[in-house]
Amino acid sequence: MTFCLRILAIRLFASLLFVLAVSAGAAEAPRPLVGGADAIPVLRPGSRESLRTVPVVPFLQAESEYAAGKTDEALSRFLDLAYSAADDDRKGFIWWRVGELLLVRGDLDKALEAADKAVLLSRAPYLSLSAVDLKLRIYQRMKWNNEARQMAAYLLDRKFVGADPSALLALMARVDAGEGKLGGALALYRRAVAAASDPQDSQRLSTERDLLIDRATDLSVLRGAAEGEEDPEVRAHLYFAMGNTAIRKGFLGMAAHVFERSARAGGKWSREAAERLFRAEKIIAVRPRIVGLVPLSGKLSDIGYAVLTGAEVALGVLHGLERNGATPVIRWVDTAGQPEKARKEFVAAADDRMVLGVLGPVTGEEGRSVGASFTQKSPPTLYLGQKPIFEKPFLYGFGLSPAQEARAILSYLARAGVSDLLLFHPENGYGDGFATAAAAAAAAAGIRIAKTVSYSPETQDFTEVIRRAVGKATFQRQSRSKEKGKAMKLPLGGIVIADRWDRVFLLASQLRYYNVYLPLAGFSGWNDPELLRKAVGSVSGAVFPVDYSDAIPGPQGDRFRKAFQEMMHVPPSRFEAMGYDGALFLSEAFALEGGSGRPLGEAMRETIPRLKNYPGVTGTFQFTPAGDLRRKVSLLQVELGNFVPVPTP
Repeated sequence: MTFCLRILAIRLFASLLFVLAVSAGAAEAPRPLVGGADAIPVLRPGSRESLRTVPVVPFLQAESEYAAGKTDEALSRFLDLAYSAADDDRKGFIWWRVGELLLVRGDLDKALEAADKAVLLSRAPYLSLSAVDLKLRIYQRMKWNNEARQMAAYLLDRKFVGADPSALLALMARVDAGEGKLGGALALYRRAVAAASDPQDSQRLSTERDLLIDRATDLSVLRGAAEGEEDPEVRAHLYFAMGNTAIRKGFLGMAAHVFERSARAGGKWSREAAERLFRAEKIIAVRPRIVGLVPLSGKLSDIGYAVLTGAEVALGVLHGLERNGATPVIRWVDTAGQPEKARKEFVAAADDRMVLGVLGPVTGEEGRSVGASFTQKSPPTLYLGQKPIFEKPFLYGFGLSPAQEARAILSYLARAGVSDLLLFHPENGYGDGFATAAAAAAAAAGIRIAKTVSYSPETQDFTEVIRRAVGKATFQRQSRSKEKGKAMKLPLGGIVIADRWDRVFLLASQLRYYNVYLPLAGFSGWNDPELLRKAVGSVSGAVFPVDYSDAIPGPQGDRFRKAFQEMMHVPPSRFEAMGYDGALFLSEAFALEGGSGRPLGEAMRETIPRLKNYPGVTGTFQFTPAGDLRRKVSLLQVELGNFVPVPTP
């Protein structure tokens, strides 16, 4: 407690003041009003039992002991007042003093109880917030970091005049940093530095922030923080730290990419980042390389980053510490999601004799732009998108296409004897593409799609959609019965929903509500654990194809998940799996090439068909000399609230 606060307390009671009723949001100390022999208490709503207040003389004696540093005597006097005097607004001040004294003695549990009573009894905003500040200091002593952070945030929100905003923001930043929330911590440090009134404090907090970044070693956390950072210099530091971590893990391509971003951001880190970029590029220039042609900026950057991270992990698993000048590296190239930029970068890669293959692009628009530039001498290119590429030859369609998914699920339904299907799909590119693929696959599988019903992608209430699907007369006649489990009688064998999981659970739940109980099937957009949580039992028994899932057993998948978790500290997604398979596939094909002296890409196109059935984590696949992909597609089924693999026939 500062000297000024002690003087305020003495004046408050010595002058027999009472606290005016003020709004809860006010930050100033209460204004005084001189009264008679006794101070007028603040009457609380619904309580008029006593007009007595805290006696002044015993209070001044206690305050004198407190000012003299006689802790035990002051505590005894304040406790007498706390338990003997009537409750009023000044009682909160008494408990505040008790809490302060107990905190000095180190009796933290009792100090916290006193602080809680001070908050409860203090109606003047200044006194109430002072009690909250006391709770903050107690929590700090108890090392209850989350609770201390909550108190600091509350004091900042209420604009407490006794608070040091810079110190409170720094406290919150340290708590977030301790919980691994690097981005949030850096945002708070930025505010703390700006709020510091002393230049030395500002410099100290900046140094503390820099040390936090230097200690960070989690690539995913560093990237997330860098993508959300507003300060260009801090962002450059984050990318610099990310590059250093990538170098230690052997991710040379990633390191070069982030060192370049650090150098371009400017500031004190740019020069050293440029030097490290130069060294990384010199190594990459003499090594056989796979060009990762993906969006690394813009709205699709997460997908591009995931693909190339999976590729880096693959090369680490394949070569380990035995990497040398003959082992391939990944060169990260940002298309920014722009078709023309993707085409330009592809042409440059195709002219490079040391490029053995291209991993990407990932969108249909980029793929078609690149496909127009593809020639018989272009390096093998693993297109990861779903939209078909009509310009031939675009060598290898590596992503799981709607046609492949539709063939897998419709063949399964045919084997199960399910026909006369009802097909639902949204009126957008995704839904139209899968509906077209399903119609073609149904004809090939010898089963019938009896009816196709489309709907707006914004639909939430599917009542009208279901009415159109089953027929108005049938809906009106049978939907009147809400008897649970009494299925609506329909001349249909099953339902296929060509939509993503966040729409599927709404439609499936409403089908169940209207007693439409038919076998469900879908596509890879269903593959999200949130579907199980939100749809509950309405998708039970449903079947859909996937390219990757951690539910699919096998040594390849187990090896991938273990390596990725060890290197990146997060579980992988289907995009990391695609990058992993693509890099391994190209690297193993390169290992078969005999070194004929031709450009690596040209030789690789002849080598790749020799790999036959390649067992990847996204399925077993094979490329023909014509560049066609044959893939064994896995199916998942919903059983007892889990995704389980469907046995291969």
